[in-house]
Formats: sequence, structure tokens, C-alpha cells
Amino acid sequence: MSAAAVCLAALAACATFSDTTKSTERSLAQQQPKLALVEYEKLQPSSADRVLHLMNKGMLLRMAGDYEQSTRALEEAKTLIDNLRAVSLREQALSIVVNDASKSFIGEDFEQVMVHAYLALNYLERQQLEAARVEALQVDVLLRQKAEGSSDSPYVEDAFARYLTGIVYEDQREWSDAMIAYRKAYETYKEQLDRFGVALPETLKHDLIRLADRMQLAQEAARYRKAFGITDTPSAAALLDRGEIILTVHAGLAPVKRENAATVLNPGTGRMLRLALPQYRPRAQPFAYVRVSVDTHSVTTSRVENIDAIAVKSLEAKMPAITARALARMIAKDSVAKAAAGDQRSGGQALAGLLVNIAAVAAERADTRSWFTLPGEIHLARLSLPPGNYRGRIEFHGSGGGLLQSSEFQIALGKGEKRYLSRHWIPTNLEVRP
Repeated sequence: MSAAAVCLAALAACATFSDTTKSTERSLAQQQPKLALVEYEKLQPSSADRVLHLMNKGMLLRMAGDYEQSTRALEEAKTLIDNLRAVSLREQALSIVVNDASKSFIGEDFEQVMVHAYLALNYLERQQLEAARVEALQVDVLLRQKAEGSSDSPYVEDAFARYLTGIVYEDQREWSDAMIAYRKAYETYKEQLDRFGVALPETLKHDLIRLADRMQLAQEAARYRKAFGITDTPSAAALLDRGEIILTVHAGLAPVKRENAATVLNPGTGRMLRLALPQYRPRAQPFAYVRVSVDTHSVTTSRVENIDAIAVKSLEAKMPAITARALARMIAKDSVAKAAAGDQRSGGQALAGLLVNIAAVAAERADTRSWFTLPGEIHLARLSLPPGNYRGRIEFHGSGGGLLQSSEFQIALGKGEKRYLSRHWIPTNLEVRP
């Protein structure tokens, strides 16, 4: 068998992370999150992949409705991220010698922020407002750190995370902190519109006006009314006499991270060379919006986060450094194989060189690890109602306006009470866009 054939056979025996999650994704497409969790738990994570395992486990538990265990998994992931944030020199060196997947996974910047966001949502759904407030404070600290250290990154702020913290603070009646968070969300949505494609949510427009009125910021409120073309917004005092449903919809799955690799034969040496790089492939997204109806009242959701776009743009910004490391590894591994081969007239050395070449090629895999159970998009709606017991309906609509799915819910609202609901929607066809 030729050296090329042996190397290709060795490659076929190795799998990237994204190759191992297909059974989990199949179960999600079949609307069976509990089965998806069972499939995912069959994977035995290495110590380097512990954070990744906990992120995906936490989201699968959330999809299955087990908010308590989901929170435990995400809290553990958060703690491990803090412990691993300063990557050891040994791991940095190993990534140059072996591959980027040899480093401990702590998530991309946006994935780390989403850990806090989903913990906050878990706590809100379980009516643990003080715990959600802790996550809001930690989001602020984390985003400040990202802004200070990532000036070239397309992701230095998160509009949805800021918006969510504002909702938490407003629920705590911390009006000033809520207003600051809403303003930051507003500015971020405007700044990132071209980058991530998320327009200013309709709900946030009303939130800004309501809080500006509440804090007697007449000129600021007037500017918002003029900019948004809004004349009628319920006051903060009026909302305190009513209850409110705040629904978040988590649509689809995050883009697939695949390996884009080339393995070629160097005709001058007879050795194989391999370059493997990660690439996000966005999924098709047939979902458009949700309509929430309660009695004669109804609202539609606004998109508040485009994780699809954030993931793709974040990876694009890192590709020059990732490519440079991959090229350095390729050159270094080829040099080691050349040294091991030594004098080609010696059969033993030639075999040693072949074995080193095979091992080097087989080990060169792209780092395709990602929090793949994150949604592709997040949508949000707010519906204010008088106190009482209600039966409502949630309708999922596609891009053409057609009904994709619907469900009913029952809810009790007290005076001044906010109730948080979450719904995950995953299409039956998890196709990847070309």
C-alpha cells in the first residue's frame, strides 16, 4: 500500500467533533429532545471537552423541560470556563504541535455570554429573580472585559444580552440600571445591524420610551417617540397594575462547524501534506415569527439575536490566526517526518518516516467543536394583560406566513407580575445551506 493510501485510511478512522453529533441532531429533528440527550450522553468527553459537553447537555436538558438540571450543567460549565480562561503554556504549545482541538474548550466569546444568558432565562422561568440578577451583573462584567481585549473582533457587545439584563433590572424595579441596559442594547442593535442583520426590536422601542417617561427624561423620551414614530406607549405605572407575559423563542440550531481540509502528496518527497481548517455552514431557517394570542389580545415576536451570523463572523475574524497555526504545524510535521526518514536507503528509517508522516496527517484535524445546540435565532415578545387566569395560544409561522406548529398554554398573572415562557422550535429537516 502506498504512503498516500495509508495516510488516507488513517484519516478515515478519525472523526471530528461535528461528525459525532449526527444522532443527537437526528433526534432533535424528530422533536425528541429527551432521546437527543440520551444519544449525546453516549459520547464520553475528554477533559479538554468537559465545558463543551456541559454546554450542550445544559441546552438539551432545557429543551426537555428540566430547568433544574439544565441550570446545574450550565453553572458547572461557567465555573470551569473561569478556571480555564488562562490557557496554560503547555496547551498552547500542544496546539502548535498536534492541532487546535487539543486545547481545552472554553467556547467562543459569544458562547460564553450565552451561558450567562441561558442561566438567566432558566432562573426567570423558575421565578428566581435574584439569581437572574446575578447573571445580569456577570454579563456586564464579561462584556466589559471582551470590549477591552477584543478591539478587532466583530463581537464585542451583545445586544440581546444587554436587552435581557434590562428586563431583569426592570422586573426588580431598578429603573436606572434597566434604562442603562436598554440604552446599551439600543446602541448595539444600531451598530451591529449591517454585521448581524438584527433590526431594533419593536418591544425595545416601547421599553425605552416607558423607562424614559418613568425617570422623567422628557427630552430623551421625545427623541425616541420621534425616531420610532410611536405616540402611544403604556406607562410604567400602568404596567405595574397589570401582569405581563415575556416569551422567548429559540429557533433552529446554530450553524454546523465542519472541517474544510486538503491532503496532497508532495511529489518531491513522497510524503503527504495536510491542511485542515474549520468552517461554519449555516442551516436553512424556515422559521419567521411567533404569534402569541390570549383572549382578544395578540402580539408577534421580534428577532433579538442572530447566533447564526455572530458565529460565522466571529470565526471569519479568527481565520488568519487559525490558518497561520495550521501552516506552521504542516511545515513542522513534515520536517519531523523528513528527519525520521533520514537516509532513504535504510529500510528501517524509511518505515519510521512513513509512520511519522501517517501519524502527523491523521492528527491534523480542524477544531470543529461548538455549542451546536444553541438556536440559530432568538425571538422575543411581551404581552401585557390584566391580572387573571388565561388560556393562550402560541403559533409558529414560516417565512411565507404559513403555520408551522402551534400549542396552547395556561397561565395565571398577578398584579405587577411578569411570567417568563420559553419555546424551542427545531425544523424536521436540519439541512445545511450550500
